[in-house]
Amino acid sequence: MACLSDVSTPRPVGDHYQLDVPAGWRQGRGAFGGLVVGALVRAIEHHVADPARKVRSVTAELPGPVDPGTAELTVETLRRGNNVSTVRAFLSQQGEIRSHAVAVLAADRAGAQTGSAAGWNDLARPVAPSWTELTPLQMDGRSGPWPEFAQHFEYRVVEGIPLSGGAARAVGWVRPRDPGPLRDAAYIAALIDAWWPAAFIRFTAARPMATIAFTLEIAGGVGGLDPAAPLLYRGIAPICTDGYAFETRELWSEDGRLVAQNHQTFVVIR
Repeated sequence: MACLSDVSTPRPVGDHYQLDVPAGWRQGRGAFGGLVVGALVRAIEHHVADPARKVRSVTAELPGPVDPGTAELTVETLRRGNNVSTVRAFLSQQGEIRSHAVAVLAADRAGAQTGSAAGWNDLARPVAPSWTELTPLQMDGRSGPWPEFAQHFEYRVVEGIPLSGGAARAVGWVRPRDPGPLRDAAYIAALIDAWWPAAFIRFTAARPMATIAFTLEIAGGVGGLDPAAPLLYRGIAPICTDGYAFETRELWSEDGRLVAQNHQTFVVIR
């Protein structure tokens, strides 16, 4: 079975890219959003071709399901400044745009590191036991309540079991079962999207949901971290109204580094 790196890496073909969307990675009707956004981000990074310009922010919309099979990705630079590039990518199948992303890639700014006068982080890492003290959930994406793609990830839950009727808050450790070699912005996008929506915890009966808007801000990144260790996840959905839930997600390292923050809008399908 292909690893996460392989399934989320498009290949250049002339002036565009192609992605072979595999079976077995669906969330509902289409491929799970983390795979799709990750592929768009990797196409953007390849297009920019400047390692000094790191992905800082990604804003994506997912208007339609991405089906197993071949998808076409098109990338264009909206603007390239002295330090910042703004780049757009979209994924299409059967002549229809299924996903779209705009990424901001920028070089480091001198004197703006966390802990300096121009850099800080006032967020507190969730209180959680070490991942080594927790047993992974037993799940099979082909049966039970879990989505198909969940079979490719390991979840160690601290709090927030789906359909328990508790607060819409989830905390736990997450990592791919077979990540492959890449630990980059696309890897972060996939991990932060792998957990179930916090609204599932508040619900007491299964309700299909889908992401329609996705924003990712990469803070500390994963450079220098143990590539085999999971990341600590926290998701909170304080609002659900008119059939839409608004959720904030975070990823943290074992040593307390904020890796990334994510905001999603979910539609409650029924």
